[in-house]
This record gives sequence, C-alpha cells and structure tokens, in this order.
Amino acid sequence: MSLAGNRQDLTSIPGRTADDDSDDRDALLAPTLAKVIVAVVFAGFAVVALLFVRDSGKPAAEIALAAGYLTALFSLQLFYFGRSSTNLHGPTAYAMLAVQAGLVYLPLAEFGQSWVSLPAFLAGSVLLVLPLPLAWPAFAAIVAGTAVVQAAIDDTPLGVVYVAVNAATAGLFVYGLTRLARLVTALHEARDELAKTAVAHQRLRFTRELHNVLGLKLSAIVPKGELALRLLRRNPERTGQELAEILVLGQQALVDVRSIARVYREVSLEQQTKNLASMLAESNVDLRIELDHRRLPVHVRNTVSAVLREGVANVLRHSGVHRCEIILGQRDDAVRLDVVDDGVEPTPAKARFESLAATVSKMAGELTAGVDPDGRFRLHVAIPMAAPSVPDRPGDTVEGDPAEGDTVEARASVPAIATRLAGGLVVAVFFGLFLQAVLRLLSVTAQAGQIALGTGYLLGSLVLQLAYFSRPGERPRPPAAYLMLVLHGLLVFLPMLQFQQAWTGLPGFLAGSALLVLRPVAGWTVFAAVVATVAWTQVAFGAIDPRDIGFNVVLTVSNGLIVYGLTWMARSVRQLRAARRDLAEVAVAQTRLRFARDLHDLLGLSLSAITLKCELAHRFVLPDPARARTELTDVLAICRHALADVRSVAGGAPELSLDEECRTADSLLSAAGLDVRMDTDYGDLPAEVGTVLATVLREGVTNVLRHSKGEHCEITIRRAGDEVELNVVNDGVTRPPESDDRASGIRNLSERVAAFGGTLTAGFEERDRFALRARVRAVSTEVP
Repeated sequence: MSLAGNRQDLTSIPGRTADDDSDDRDALLAPTLAKVIVAVVFAGFAVVALLFVRDSGKPAAEIALAAGYLTALFSLQLFYFGRSSTNLHGPTAYAMLAVQAGLVYLPLAEFGQSWVSLPAFLAGSVLLVLPLPLAWPAFAAIVAGTAVVQAAIDDTPLGVVYVAVNAATAGLFVYGLTRLARLVTALHEARDELAKTAVAHQRLRFTRELHNVLGLKLSAIVPKGELALRLLRRNPERTGQELAEILVLGQQALVDVRSIARVYREVSLEQQTKNLASMLAESNVDLRIELDHRRLPVHVRNTVSAVLREGVANVLRHSGVHRCEIILGQRDDAVRLDVVDDGVEPTPAKARFESLAATVSKMAGELTAGVDPDGRFRLHVAIPMAAPSVPDRPGDTVEGDPAEGDTVEARASVPAIATRLAGGLVVAVFFGLFLQAVLRLLSVTAQAGQIALGTGYLLGSLVLQLAYFSRPGERPRPPAAYLMLVLHGLLVFLPMLQFQQAWTGLPGFLAGSALLVLRPVAGWTVFAAVVATVAWTQVAFGAIDPRDIGFNVVLTVSNGLIVYGLTWMARSVRQLRAARRDLAEVAVAQTRLRFARDLHDLLGLSLSAITLKCELAHRFVLPDPARARTELTDVLAICRHALADVRSVAGGAPELSLDEECRTADSLLSAAGLDVRMDTDYGDLPAEVGTVLATVLREGVTNVLRHSKGEHCEITIRRAGDEVELNVVNDGVTRPPESDDRASGIRNLSERVAAFGGTLTAGFEERDRFALRARVRAVSTEVP
C-alpha cells in the first residue's frame, strides 16, 4: 500500500491546521533541499580554499592540483559520507576515512595557510564513522593538530585560537549537516514503514477480535448442527433444543458483526463514544457523558478506545446496571478516562482488565478497576500524553505513534536521540560562529568599551537566533517574526556602522533567519540583500583587497546557509516524524474502515441466512424432517463458508464467487417464501469484478430478507460490451429504510463500485418496489 498519495487525507485528522499541513509538505520535500544545502555549503568551503591557493601566488599547475584534491574531497564527503544508504560503520567506511585523511594532510605541506581549514572535513567525518568513545578524542586531536599547524605557520595567539575555533565549528557543522541530511533522507524514505507496521498491528488486533467474538460462535454452531442432524429422527425434542441454541448463537453473532463494524468504522473517540452510547441506550442504561480532550497521539487514543470498549462491555454484562457515566478529559499532561456504573457484582472484575492494565502500565500509565467509596464500580485509566508506544503482547508489532525509543524508529534506522542531537548541534555550531565573530572583533580593536559593546551586539544576535529563530518546535510565525527580524537586523548592522567593518557582526545569522521566516521569494531576496550589503559596506569602509571582500561575502553566504540548513533540517526531523505518525494514522483509519466494510458486507448475509434457516429447520423438525434436514445441511455449509469469510476478512483480501452467490441468493430467497426470477448472462469476469458484484448481490439479498414483506424478487446480471450491470428488485417495501446498518451497507457498496469506475443506485421505484442497481466495468481494474 503506497501512502505517498494520501497527503490530502491528513486534513481530516482532528486537530490539524493548515500550517501543520504546510509543514508536512515542506518536510516531505526535505531530502532534495537537504542535499542542495549540504552541497552548496561544502562547495563554498572548497571554493574559498581554492581562492586562497590562487591568491597565494602558486603556479597554474599547482592550482589545478589543488582543484583536483578539493574535488575529490568534496565528492567523497558529499557522495559517500553524505549518502543515506552508506554503511558508515563497516571496513569500507574506515578505508574512505583514511583516504580523506590523505586528502587533507598530504597537500598541507605544499599549500600551507591556504589548506589549514580543510582538516575540518576529517573532523566531521570521524564523528560520523568512529565509535563514540573514539570519535570525540579523534575530533579533539584533529582540532588540536590544526592549531599546531597554524602556530607553525603564524604563531600569533589570536590567529591560532581563531583557527582552532574555526576547525571545531566547521567540523561540527560538517558532521551536523551530513548527519541531519542522512536522517532527513532516511525518515523520508521510511515514511511508509510506520504506517505499514501500524496496519499490521491493527490487522492482528482485528483478527483476534474476530476470532474471539465471531469465530468461537461460528465454531460452536458447527458441532451443534451436526448433533442436530444425527438426532433429527430419533430425538426431535433434543434436536429442537440444539436448533434453538444455534438460533441464539446466530443472532448474537449477527449483533456482534454490526457492533464491531460500527466501532471499527470510526477511529475518533467522540464517534466511538456515540456508538457505544447507543448500545447502552438499547440496554435501557441511563448514560451521562463528559468529553473534554485535545488531539491525542495515535497509540494513546487507540489504547483509551480499547479501555472504553471493554468498560462498556463490562457494563453490558450486568443486567442490573441502571446508570453509567463516561468521563474523558485531559489534565496534568495526561488523558484520563472513567467508566462508572451502579452494577456492582459480588466477585471482583479486575481479571477482565489484566491485559489492558499490562499495556497501560508499559505506557507509564495506570489502570484500576473496583468499587469506589460511593459503592459504584469504577474503571479508571490515566495515560501520559508522551507515553511510549508498546506492543499489546509479546511478538506483536508496535502500533501508532513513533514515540522516542520505540521499536518502529529502531527498525527505520532512526535513532531515538535524533531530535536532541539536532538541537545540540545547532547550539554548538552557532556558539562556535559567535566565538569566531568575537575573535574577529578583537582583531580590529583593542578598546575595552568597543569590545564590550561589540560583544553585546554579537551575544544579542546569538540569543535571538537560538531562543527565537532556531528554537525547537514550530517555526516563527508572522507578524511577531517580522518584528524580531527587524530587531535582528539592527543587531547586525549597528556594529557595522559603529566599527566601520562589515565582518564584525553576524550577517549570516540575519540572512539565514530571513530564509526561516519569510516565504521563499522574499526570503531569498532578503538573503541576497544582506550579502550585497556586506560587499557594499566593505567597499564603503575602504577595503580594496578583493580577497577580503570575497572572503566576507562567502563567509556570509556560508554562515547563512549553515544557520538555515541546520535549523531547517533539525525541524524537518521533527516534522517528518510527525508526518509519518499522521500517515500511519491515515493508514490505520483506512484499514479500520475496510475491515468494517468487509465485515458488514461479507458476514451480514451469512449470519442472517443462518438465523433464517435455523428458524425454518426448527419449524419443520416434526412436520417435515426431510425439509428440516435440508435446512440444517444448508446451515452447516453456510457456517463453514462464514468461517472462511472471517479468515478472508482478517487476511485483508476477501474474494467471492459470483456464481456461488447467485445460487445462494436463489436458495435463501426461495427458503424465505419469495418468488425468485434469476436472469444471469455475464460470461467470464475478472476475479475482482466478480467479487464486487457478489458483494453487491449479498447486500441486496440481505436487504430483501430484512426489510421486505413482499412476494417477488428479480435478480438480473447482464453484460454489455465492457460493462456489466446487476439489478436486485423486490416488492413489499412500504417505507424508506432508516436503519444505520442499511445506510452503511449502501455507502460501503457505493465506495466499492466507485473504485471500479462504476455507479450504484438504490431507491424506490413504482409502487412498493425497491431497486438496487450497480454498473461496473467488466475489465480488470487496479483498485487501491
């Protein structure tokens, strides 16, 4: 099942906003943009080094050699270490690390000062490749070695410190950009995995519920039917008892089918509560409901739903219940549910909730069941909003929300620490850029007042960047973001005007923030304007060395992209995790709807037929044993067929025979005393087309048996060219159908038929005739 085309469905999830969907769309475009950002920053890094080599007076041959080294280094970093599919912990990765070490250290003797910043690539790569106990010592050693090389070239203390800080900062952003780009790509490529896992778990849960509720009842009917057949002639009284029990089991199973289909049709707690409330109302229970909650994570909502269903089931088990309260709310960052009733029983009911209590406990929640001080039975559950997702039982697959540390994220190769890692890298890199700006300030003035004032400007830019523009979570929103962007501009340009130097501030912070806040066209326009302003102020303040001007322009561009890239990718990791959760939610919702539809469509008729034929067999036990035997034989056949349908529904790919359904329809309607006219001429049909028509026929026959008091039914199936039409027309319907079950059946059929490019109509025609008509294409169609 591909979920890439389901983005429009996310708007239907309660609690989502247009901004959420915009963020998700941005996140789902993340891999390409992440790779572009990394490529541009690394290319800028290499271009600056090449310009330094050229300006150092080297001959053309050595400049070409330097370009070859830089191209190899750039390609290795981008296309090997930066590729999401690369295994960074194997022998090949260590070999590539050795190659990179050669590319940054061997040319150092030849190119000197121009090459001194290149070991930063190696520093970033060791963090990617080496085990943690070795990675950080190796990183520190490379930074220290770079400082030693700088001291050998130029022993100016300020220059040595600046190069060391630059190497550490550059190494961190090389690691950060590469690591986050890999994470963004991995999350994007694995965006369907969580949904598939959630669907698999939902299928397991549904299969268990079908087996426990329907499978056991149907399995119980078969031996009872066989026993009734054996006793039919020699013990008619016992046969009647067995048939009466079969009839009760069939009626209960039919009620269960409708209840399960109704519950699985919707996943919202509000709708499920309404469905359960209707069941309580049918049992004459006085119900009071209080609902006050926000949007819940998928796994939390599903667990609360399971507790709610079991709580209501417990109420329905007691015939002495007169009043019930369902209270659902949120406080103290937890969702709380109470199901309270006055049907206290002498024996404790805690054992009924042991499985749910174990699940809630694993989610760091609490479930209690027992008599409260008021003498009422109370089922109480409290689950933290940030609860981890856990399997229902050993061997189950994790469902729903990919909370920190869950096994879904582990299987998707996305470490649980991803978001914290992203935040830490942002802080470390931005602090390094701040220190470099302070060191540049120290290089242009020795006056304590100017140093203090300039450091204040820089510190204000850093705090504003970390606390507002690059903070975790939601991105800044207008109009407040625009005002903060203006404030940021003042903190950047005032020191330029005061110190007459374009590189004493942090214009890269402003350029990157503009991309984070503004729409793309406006953001890139402001970005370009900031870069142009840096170049203009350099010239205006008397800089005549093109290398100085170019250096500051490239520095501003690189820093701006680093600020934007690290912040954007850190947010994208969060957004992609949220997008994957929503995709999983959509997939589960669609799966539940499909289960409900298949359950209603496939099992409804079988169970109706079992009850009908049991009534006939019971009626004919004494006056016509042969007819009773025939009906009992049909009951057993239908029951075995229904068991197969249970398995096919749980398996997710039910397939029906149109020929068999036609024979079954004729038999059932005739047994019910209707005059049936069958006219079928449809030839060979693709299996999926035959299945959808068989499903429509089942629903039509079910409606006739349940709603019609007439005497005639006409069933025609005719093929004309590439289309086949099915008509079920009966008399004896004197009022419009108002039941939810019938409306659900027609709605389900309309969706099935529409998937084949067909149409379905249902309604009254002349007099008291009701017609169900479906027309579909008689060719194979890929159905989602």
